[in-house]
Amino acid sequence: MKRIITSLLWILVCQYSFGQESFHDHRNSVEVEKKDDLPPTSEGFNARRIFTGGGISLGYGSTVDGNNSTNSTFNIGAIPEIGYNLSNIFDVGIAASVNYYSTTSSYYVSSKFHNVNYSLGAFVRVHPIDDFFVQVMPEQDWIRQKQITSNYTYITKYQSNSFLVGIGYGHRVIGESYFYTLLMIDLGKDKNSPYNYYDQNGNVSSLPVLRGGFNFYPFRKSH
Repeated sequence: MKRIITSLLWILVCQYSFGQESFHDHRNSVEVEKKDDLPPTSEGFNARRIFTGGGISLGYGSTVDGNNSTNSTFNIGAIPEIGYNLSNIFDVGIAASVNYYSTTSSYYVSSKFHNVNYSLGAFVRVHPIDDFFVQVMPEQDWIRQKQITSNYTYITKYQSNSFLVGIGYGHRVIGESYFYTLLMIDLGKDKNSPYNYYDQNGNVSSLPVLRGGFNFYPFRKSH
């Protein structure tokens, strides 16, 4: 677990350092570009407000229930996305993802679960202050689960709904590429959600979902 935490902290430090250097070097030219390249949203649709990109997700959680059984989950995945800047405050878009989840449970007998999750969701981002934003994203998930115990191996497929909410950090300037970091949890109660864990007693634990990504504007005007 210490290695996982160390890796996550290293990702955040590298992202922050690189992002600060890039944006401070180009901030003046970006502000000029914003005025020349991006007319007000009241003038209608502007292709140069379309952004795309994506990133990776990482998550880890561990619980001990009333029966003293230990349950731990780790996930890693890729998330492509495309969106549009409605204004200086609001973004909307869609995102897909492919995630791998590994869960180990020690209830009665040791069991391992290996899940591959495909998902599609729509998101809204609100940027109330510089460098920080709030994201809300309902999501549909399709899961393939492989359960392994000492006696058998069983494969099953099912679907779930998730409602991810979180807070992110990233120096967003409309028209300029940027990095971001996002931490979310699933507020939904779907027992099949890959972002929640239900123990044998029916208790739910929300797993933190950490995502880091990069967005750019493919139709940005060249100068």
